[in-house]
Amino acid sequence: MTLLKITRSAIGLCAVLVLLFGCGKEEYPSVDLFTWKAKVDVTAKGVLSVNVENSGGSSAGEGSLKVVDNDINSKFLINPYQSSLYMQLTFPAPQQVASYTLTSGGDAPDRDPKNWKLSGSTDGSNFVDLDTRTGETFSGRNLTKTYNFKNKVLYKYYRLSITANNNGSLFQLSEWRLIEVPEEQQ
Repeated sequence: MTLLKITRSAIGLCAVLVLLFGCGKEEYPSVDLFTWKAKVDVTAKGVLSVNVENSGGSSAGEGSLKVVDNDINSKFLINPYQSSLYMQLTFPAPQQVASYTLTSGGDAPDRDPKNWKLSGSTDGSNFVDLDTRTGETFSGRNLTKTYNFKNKVLYKYYRLSITANNNGSLFQLSEWRLIEVPEEQQ
């Protein structure tokens, strides 16, 4: 019986050693998991400014701050709409934005943006056009649409110029969000 106990112990010890040392030898890719990047909404990091403000001011019920408050049930409204209108987000550190969303307002479709361009700048003076859209429509109220483009440059300033609305005398937009997209995901 002692020989049987010794054999069982030896087999058990061998099994434990195989598991311990065998598992430790498995090869894993040499990738640092913490360097992987994802798409990130960076809107809240920026400071909003506009060149045409709601008559009640930026913090009014339909003031410009409503366009970046992450609430599709609020909106930014201009009366009357001016084709020179732009909204700008200024960031403390440059961002690699390659996607953005626009959410239509809750009212009349004729107030929706129709033509616009998104531009980026490193210095706040010289802007590069990153994405231009014409003839866009929103098929519903409070509808969010995503627009993607390629951008390898990190800009500190992003400007959305609304060059035409849907033929109304007013302009409205519920949300404008900027999304940072790593180059390998564009």
